[in-house]
Amino acid sequence: MEHIIHFQKKDKRLSKIISEPVTELRMLKNIPLTLIASIMSQQLSTKVADIIHKRFLALYGDKEPTLQQILDTPLTTLRSIGLSNAKTTYLHNVAKFCIEHNITDKKIEFNDE
Repeated sequence: MEHIIHFQKKDKRLSKIISEPVTELRMLKNIPLTLIASIMSQQLSTKVADIIHKRFLALYGDKEPTLQQILDTPLTTLRSIGLSNAKTTYLHNVAKFCIEHNITDKKIEFNDE
């Protein structure tokens, strides 16, 4: 318990989180694309991640692409916007998996009711 008191005194943001825990999570839209965006931004600064995400959207006319469009985009094209070889493969894998298993927001959504 001492560690909680310590953090509450030292970090105002963390103190707020500790004293007002999250009681409800909001459901994200287009979960597969959110996962892809998360993969793209891993281990990058926020600024670099934003730049790469803008380049990614530019590949698709500044609109969110479909999973099939991502899968149809050559790995070299994805590499050209600043993604690593591994990340381009992960993006294709996520898109392929979601297409093959018909992963949609509706299918992922769950209720505790």
